Amino acid sequence: MKRYQFRLDPVLKVRKLKEENCRMELGQLITELNRIEDQLAHDRDQIDNYYKIQEGGLKNGMSGSQLQAFPMLIAAKNKNLELLERDRRRQEQKIADKKQELAQLRGDLKVMENLKEKDYEQYRKALNKEIDQKVEEQTQNWLNHKDK
Repeated sequence: MKRYQFRLDPVLKVRKLKEENCRMELGQLITELNRIEDQLAHDRDQIDNYYKIQEGGLKNGMSGSQLQAFPMLIAAKNKNLELLERDRRRQEQKIADKKQELAQLRGDLKVMENLKEKDYEQYRKALNKEIDQKVEEQTQNWLNHKDK
């Protein structure tokens, strides 16, 4: 009997490739989300530092023009935080969509793998049946030959 070959193997390979690509894209989206969250934390820390520097400058004496710079810096950082929060929400939505897509691709791949397993079981049963028939024939031939 010929060697086992799954007829839909090319389709299975394509589905595995799609799933792997989706996983890589999801990883890139998560990496981008982490970068955004790191930037948010960094900007929040900078705002705290601006307040500390401003308080230190007021204690030691600071000109009015220098004092005016801090509210502008803080306002700019707050605006940047708003933009980063918007980007973070968008990124989280993209991740949720990609996870849903990955779940669909995993389901499709699982269906194909189950089909392959069933096909292989049928092949194995047919092979075992053929082997059993050959053994039975050889046994019958041996018994017939022995009796003569």
